[in-house]
Amino acid sequence: MFKKLSNSQLNGDTTFIATECQITGSLIINGNARIDGKIEGSIQATGDLTVGNSAYLKADIEANTVSIAGEVHGNIKTTDLLELNATARLFGDICTRQFKVEQGAQFMGMSQLFEEAAPSLVVHETSKEPRSAKETKRVSSGA
Repeated sequence: MFKKLSNSQLNGDTTFIATECQITGSLIINGNARIDGKIEGSIQATGDLTVGNSAYLKADIEANTVSIAGEVHGNIKTTDLLELNATARLFGDICTRQFKVEQGAQFMGMSQLFEEAAPSLVVHETSKEPRSAKETKRVSSGA
């Protein structure tokens, strides 16, 4: 009736939603989560989210990383990685830093990849006078 969890699964910051579980509403999860059940609504996790093979989600998702093996209908935003395993079925738009897709995964939607914010380039103009002949580089053709 009860499944014994390994020590690696008992680290205290992982939320488990079992296959038999059905939730309607908004989930806010501090830490990591694994979902194997059915959810309709929205999911926000401060850590990593794993969507198991038996999971069916009709939800918008925000998390650090998301790994999908089940079916998701909704938009996904990650701050790091979105991974679609071979059995994944994703119907929705994504915004992520890294996108990994295994052969066999299904994805229908638009994707937007973003990078770390680069420091802005600041150009200071000190003079509006043309450069002197010494500053101008001359190229000769050697003919």
